[in-house]
Amino acid sequence: MSTIVVEARDLRVGPRGRVVGGLSLAVPEGEIHALLGHPGAGKTLVLEALAGLRRPCGGRVRLRGADPYTERDGLRVGTVWRDGGLFPGLTVTEVLEGWRRWTLDPLTVDEALALTGLEKVARVRFERLTAGERRLLDLSLAMVNRSDVLFLDEPTSGLDSGTVHRIWATLRHVAAAGKTVLLTTRDAAESRRASRVSVVDRVRSYSAGRRLGAA
Repeated sequence: MSTIVVEARDLRVGPRGRVVGGLSLAVPEGEIHALLGHPGAGKTLVLEALAGLRRPCGGRVRLRGADPYTERDGLRVGTVWRDGGLFPGLTVTEVLEGWRRWTLDPLTVDEALALTGLEKVARVRFERLTAGERRLLDLSLAMVNRSDVLFLDEPTSGLDSGTVHRIWATLRHVAAAGKTVLLTTRDAAESRRASRVSVVDRVRSYSAGRRLGAA
């Protein structure tokens, strides 16, 4: 039986009384799980709660059986948010080297570059990167600490098809190595690339069955 990495039971989350309610899921090692919903459905709120960054209004969240709000020691979590990071004046290598200094037992710069195929832009300054390269850098930074679980907020939104392919190739690679991935998307077609899908709704949320990954 696979180890459950991310678990939520009857999760309710939202600001000022606008609540996403009733989400339950159990995500094992090596799975890519999509949270599907229209803009404004509350996907980001749910992702923040699952990552231990926003306390829920009700229900519970566990990461590897631990409460992520009070027992974060030993949890290796990586996150990518929609806005991404800003690192003007720094090269890709310099950004990764700076990130490594805050991390115990990090990947090497070469390992982080290879994961997302950024070797050719290693010496390029941040402001000269394309939108796709910036998103791939965000993903590299999320994995520098050898993350066991990745929380990604619409990681492919607005990107060209080539970059989308590279991101999904990276996610499949890390999932095959036993990492767990949760991502949000508003695109039903993209959600079919994931192992499972949960639909997020302001009124009611539910988990769908297993889907076959798309190419």
